[in-house]
Amino acid sequence: MKKIAAMMAFIAFFTHAGLTQELKSVPAIVTAVFKLKYPGASHLQWMRDGDAYAVRFSHKNESCTARFDQNGQWLDETHKVNFGELRNNVRNALSQGRFANWRAYEVNEIQQRNKDVQYRIMVRNSNETEQRYLLFDAKGQMLKVLTL
Repeated sequence: MKKIAAMMAFIAFFTHAGLTQELKSVPAIVTAVFKLKYPGASHLQWMRDGDAYAVRFSHKNESCTARFDQNGQWLDETHKVNFGELRNNVRNALSQGRFANWRAYEVNEIQQRNKDVQYRIMVRNSNETEQRYLLFDAKGQMLKVLTL
């Protein structure tokens, strides 16, 4: 069983590493739209994400990720926020919901084209043996729970 788990971890690591290799060539339309949307962005690292182009970068002292389609259409942006910056609806939903006794370790705000903002919060249980990603809408409604 341990050998199977180790092999699965090995395959997952190298598959993920292959998918997130930095790109040397990105379509000009994609980079042009990126520069218009995020003027002054620095530390760019472009990657393929399926059919989309993803870029990790720094903008206005924040670490961000954005995705664009092959035609330069902006798809979404994710950036970290402090727990205290969360909307009250989301903080209240987390503190009063079934994960109230879990600790929040990472909070991301996700903005998608033609959709309302969402929040992805990584939480761990009290003895740190379990982790989950919780996805909330701006009203504090939990949309999804992902087990890590």
